[in-house]
Amino acid sequence: MFFSIILLISLFPAWPLITLLLQRKQFLMALLALEVLALSLVMVLLFSSMKSLFFLLLVLPMAACEASVGLALLVSSTRHFGSDMLSNLTMSKW
Repeated sequence: MFFSIILLISLFPAWPLITLLLQRKQFLMALLALEVLALSLVMVLLFSSMKSLFFLLLVLPMAACEASVGLALLVSSTRHFGSDMLSNLTMSKW
């Protein structure tokens, strides 16, 4: 039982990476995949050892800052381009 939990926690960061690679249509889904990746890294650090608690205190605020910057970019691109589709974010339109 304990080994299956450790295996599940160690494979948990791979799921958002696969989602990030497969989801190439909407900017919001890419941001959500990045946020789940950050939270899964926090979970791995939390369950790995007690020595990594200091590193956990560095990763968690960075994930919160990443989420706020991502949402600001999402609002800005939605106002500028009219949608959150990643196909609209090409350099040729600037």
